[in-house]
Amino acid sequence: MRTARPRTGPLSQLGARRQRAERPHARPAHARPGAASRLAGGGRRLLLARVVAAALALIGAWLPATAAHAAGTVTIADRSPKEDDGRWKLKMTINYGGTPHLSHIPMLFSFTPTVHYERALTDQSPEKPILNRIPLQNQQSINESMDVGFSDGSGKVFSITKFDFVLRRDRGFEAGEYELVIKRASDGVQMGQKQKITLQGENEIIDRRAIVFTGEKKKKDDKAADKADAEKSGETEKVQGSEGEPASEPAEAEAPSDAELPPDEAPPPVEPKQGGCGCRLSPEEAATPLALPLVALGAAAAVARRNRARRARRG
Repeated sequence: MRTARPRTGPLSQLGARRQRAERPHARPAHARPGAASRLAGGGRRLLLARVVAAALALIGAWLPATAAHAAGTVTIADRSPKEDDGRWKLKMTINYGGTPHLSHIPMLFSFTPTVHYERALTDQSPEKPILNRIPLQNQQSINESMDVGFSDGSGKVFSITKFDFVLRRDRGFEAGEYELVIKRASDGVQMGQKQKITLQGENEIIDRRAIVFTGEKKKKDDKAADKADAEKSGETEKVQGSEGEPASEPAEAEAPSDAELPPDEAPPPVEPKQGGCGCRLSPEEAATPLALPLVALGAAAAVARRNRARRARRG
């Protein structure tokens, strides 16, 4: 029998090299001593670097936006001024944030109503008006344009100035709460932050009662006087109605005759008629036109009788 011999040729050496190459010649990273701690430290450093980069990016994006939308500061001495003869005065201190390039800067003051103070009469309070604070939304702003001066009489320009702004009722302002925003008219940059102001005062009274009674109550004396006057007027009407026509006879009897009248008031003389016989007809003769129809009827009856008699004779 033949025994198997190990092959020692070039093919056997090549297979042995492949087996050696396929064997793991090094341990994995997590199996090495100290590798886990180094990996954890690197992950923390990477996470921290990412957080810092994100924070720097946010700060870089926020700073230009803040500089573009707000510049300087605005301070109001009294944010709740009281009304004086239909006006409110706001005393402001404006810091431009630097020396302006002009002595007078045009600015736009925008007042947006947020709460309206309503004075109303209700059924629970019909005599004394109550105050209702009505919230407002999506209201149109009241815009006022003013030139704010940053210089003195000599022409020197300053970065801070004091400015008084007057609000009037005839410009649409009423007692209530507003939001104030100040912007430069040239580039629209906001001066300071948005501020809330309250205008104290009394608006017109609105009647919200269910039933409104108007007019003053009559006094008892007035009612008695009116009743007495009504009774007197009724008595006079009754007296006039009972007297009737006879009451006019004394007036006619007292009328002055023609002889008593003054010569100026005497009637003018009647001129005589031209032509005719100049005689006057009696009242009986003047009524003949009414008797003519009767005479005509009698004549017609006589003629009819004669005709009947003639026909009877001929027959």
